[in-house]
Order: sequence, then structure tokens, then C-alpha cells
Amino acid sequence: MGTNLLFSKFYFLPILLIGLWYSKAVVVAMATVFGAMIIVNDLVVGYQNLSEDLVLVLSFLFISYVVGVLKEQGQDSEKVLEHHANHDLLTGLPNRLMFENYLQNVLAECKCGGHNTCIPIFLVDIDKFKYINDIMGHMAGDNLLVMVSNRLKENLPEGSIIARSGGDEFLITVPGLAEEREYIEIANRIIHTFKERFVVHDRDVYLTVNVGISVFPQHGEDTKSLISNADIAMYKAKEAGKNSYNFFSTEMNKDISDRLNIANQLRQIVEEKNYDVFVLHYQPLVESETKKINGVEALLRWNHPEQGLIYPGKFMRVAEETGLIVPIGKWVLRTACLQVKKWQESNFPNLRLSVNISEQQLRDKNFFTDVVKILEETEFDPLFLELEITETIAMNNSERNIHILDELRSIGVKIALDDFGSGYSSLNYLGTLPINILKVDYDLVREIPFNLKNSAIATSIISLAACLNYEVVAEGVENEAQLEFFRQQKCKYIQGYLFSKPLPADELESLLHRSLPATIG
Repeated sequence: MGTNLLFSKFYFLPILLIGLWYSKAVVVAMATVFGAMIIVNDLVVGYQNLSEDLVLVLSFLFISYVVGVLKEQGQDSEKVLEHHANHDLLTGLPNRLMFENYLQNVLAECKCGGHNTCIPIFLVDIDKFKYINDIMGHMAGDNLLVMVSNRLKENLPEGSIIARSGGDEFLITVPGLAEEREYIEIANRIIHTFKERFVVHDRDVYLTVNVGISVFPQHGEDTKSLISNADIAMYKAKEAGKNSYNFFSTEMNKDISDRLNIANQLRQIVEEKNYDVFVLHYQPLVESETKKINGVEALLRWNHPEQGLIYPGKFMRVAEETGLIVPIGKWVLRTACLQVKKWQESNFPNLRLSVNISEQQLRDKNFFTDVVKILEETEFDPLFLELEITETIAMNNSERNIHILDELRSIGVKIALDDFGSGYSSLNYLGTLPINILKVDYDLVREIPFNLKNSAIATSIISLAACLNYEVVAEGVENEAQLEFFRQQKCKYIQGYLFSKPLPADELESLLHRSLPATIG
């Protein structure tokens, strides 16, 4: 190859400097840098036209510069896209994908190197975070998640890998831990992170969490298993209560499998409208002074073809988590209204009906219209219907919930607050919730009158209810001493095994007839 004679005409130019400036821009497919620019030809020719060759040189240099700038911008864009692919855009934390990739690499190193290393995975779930969004708005919820992320980074050891898994869940691993006591210490530090208040839009917000823990290699040898098992452990922690943690155990797999089976069976029942497998039992509500049966509480049972009669504790949580409680709850209300209407039309015209409703039901957009429709279809007088809500619903007293309860009261339905005194009681919501009845929790009642502290609390509840013009029902009354205590405290209504356990409809009807004089009177 020969060099064009044009080159000799420009020996006086600082070609070296030009080359150094533009060489970064001129690349081939494999990203090899050319370096300084020269014009090469395979023929040695005489000089022809200086202006044409000068244009060629300048054009080539300009194109090389543009290509270089575009390449640099492309590299920057790639970095931005890569960052977005691996990080949560809201909090800036690594996302689940990046956490999984990191964990996968760490596990691979442990397996290849034969290291006897334990790697803990902490899955953190914020309780009831959805209500923050419902009550304060999504912007407030987003701000709160950023605050949570910052707190976790501040409170956990240096080197901790903290990722936002999605929604209100975080994944954490802390390198260098080897003993169970260290895992427990980290779990407690995570929980402690949430105990101090958060201030969002000038409002105090208190959060509670649950933490599930799985450890490599005891609880899994791959990323998917470890995260899945930490998730299972977290749900078991939820069952233990707020601000709790739990380690994964193999027994939990059976529990999860059982719950999946229950969910599938309930879903099939609802889809096929095979509600005949359910049955309602009724527990009398009795006046403490006269022992007159004033009403009944409808309680759901599942007449399982293989397991026999199943109580709500075994399937109700699954029904709520899956949303199946909404259609099942409508069946309960309709069936109970039809049955009590039948009793009212015989010899018990003033018999009251009490039905439990769950948080999921109250959140359903059609709940109020469904209640009204069922009352109309069954011709049941709303003045004789009581709907029981739990303290959990009361604590999450969003404006929407209060509005629905107000609508129910406007048509004559009474609202009862169930399990009052069970541990989450707040005087604040007694003043804001539209309720008519307080039901004193069984756990408080069972040690009365011998437990003086519980007796004092029950006395205070009854006095407070009287001041607020609420009725009071004592649940779980099982002996004469308890009955006498509540009589003396002017608690008008009693429920419990002292009078009757929950009974099938035919047995409850027999009980009504046996107590007919008192019930009518």
C-alpha cells in the first residue's frame, strides 16, 4: 500500500494532536481505536487537487467527532437503562432482580469454594400499608417508603444488602453472620427501625412489621427457595402478631400446602355455588337479669366431606386473604336473615340477629347495596340486624369505612364492636366510629371475677359504654360467678356456654321453645 501524496503537503499540521483528540471517536465493530487520522491509498499518484482532499480530511474528522459523541451518549444511556433495570425507581434501592442476582453469585461462590458459610435472608413486610395509600394518598405512601428505606440503611450494619422487593416488602441480607443469635439481633434491629414515628405530610404515622428469616443452606440452596421460604416464615410471623419475626421450618411447607388446598376448595364451592356444604350455628344472646333470649349470633361452619365439621379458625383467614369471604359472607347474611325471619314469624317477633363481617367485606365496593338487597329479598327488618366488626377494622377507620357504617345505621342496622379489650383498644375510635354495641372480649371475661385487674377493666368498659349510650355484651360467660359480676355491673346482655354453645338451627329452635315464656316476656 502507498501513501497519498496529500500527506506530505500537511506535514506542518499538528496531526498528532488532531489524532489524539479524535481518535476516541473512530472505532470499528470490535471497538478497536484507530488513533491518528491519515489518508491511505493503494496507489502512489501525483498531487491532483488540494481543495478536494482538504474537504475529504475535514469531513472525515467531523464525522469521526460526531460518531464519538453519539457513542459516548449511547454509553451513558446504557448505564442509565442498566441502573433502572436493577434499582427501584422510588427508593433508589436495589430491586428484587438485582438482589436475586447478587444472592445467586454469592451462593455460587460458596458452593464452588466449599465455604462453610451461612447466609441469612430477611423478608420484611409492612403491616396494613395499603391503608396509608387509601387514607393519605399514594404520594404520602411513596414518601413513607422512601423514609423507611433511609431508616433501614441507617440502622443496619455497613455492607448490608437492602432491596425493595415490591409494594411494601423489602429483602435484606447481611454478610458475615454465622449464628442464630446474630440473625435474631438483626431481626430485632429491623423491627426497632419502625417503632419510632414517621412524619408524613405533617401527620404522625406509626408502622408495624413482620420479618421472615431463611438461612442458606439449612432452608434452601438456591435463590428461589430461600426467598420463598423467607416469605412463608413472614406469614407465620404475621399469625404471631405485629412486630414479630419467625424462622422458616420444614413444617411450614405442610401448613402452606394445607392452606392452598383450602383456598382451592373454597374457590370451587363459590364458583359452583355449592353453598350447601356450609351450615350456620346460632348462639343465644341472653338478658343477664331475666335470662330471656333476646337474639342470636350466626356463626359459620363448613361441613367438609372428609374432615367433618370445620370451624372458622381453620378456613376464615384463607377466605379473607383470597377475597372469597365476600360471596361467602353474602350467603351467610341471606341464610341467617331467612332463618331468623322464620323464627320471628312464629313466636319470637322481636328476635335480633347478629352477623360478623370481615374487613374484606367492608372494603367491597358493593357491600352496602348487597346488604340492602338481601334485606329486601328476605323481607328482614333492618332494625333487628346487628353487624359485628372487629377492632382491626376500627383501627383502620378510613373515611370510606365510616361512611358505609353511617349508611348502614341510617337504615336501622346496628353496628357492634366485637372483641373489645383484646389488646388494640383505643378510646379515640370510640368517639369517631358509628357504633351501637360493645362486646367485651372473651379473653378479658374468662378470669373474672378472680382477676381483679380484668374485673376493673370490664367495670370501666361498662361505665364508659353507659356514658356513650352503647349497649354492652359480655362474651364467654361460663359460670355463675361471672354472671353475677356482670349483673352487678349492670351489663344487660350475656353470651356464653353458661347458657348455650352455638347450636344448629333445629336445636336452637328447640331451645327457643323451651324458654318460650321468658323469651316472649
